[in-house]
Amino acid sequence: MNKTMLIGRLTNAPEISKTTNNKSYVRVTLAVNRRFKNEKGEREADFISIILWGKSAETFVSYAKKGSLISVEGEIRTRNYTDKNEQKHCITEILGLSYDLLESRATLALRESAVNFEELLLEADELPF
Repeated sequence: MNKTMLIGRLTNAPEISKTTNNKSYVRVTLAVNRRFKNEKGEREADFISIILWGKSAETFVSYAKKGSLISVEGEIRTRNYTDKNEQKHCITEILGLSYDLLESRATLALRESAVNFEELLLEADELPF
């Protein structure tokens, strides 16, 4: 059985592409946080390549944006190729079979227009009282 489920945020804005046969697809990278923090107390993330095809890809591009929180269900796929220098490469990516947007449009709009509140904090000597 080859099945994977991921939840993460898009690292870039999705853009639709077409094959020579005019089939729609989109490639995106999903930043998925690891469960545990490292020795420095920081949470690390894995950046996983996702590909969606057809109508699913077209709908995805319409609604998802950079930073969108999404879940993806799919299959792990690998492929190999040799570059011009005869060096072999192996690519691992997720073939997305279904996805869910985990944030509302309102939440996305708030995050896009969010102010950096750290810049608004006043120091003790700046307080008027």
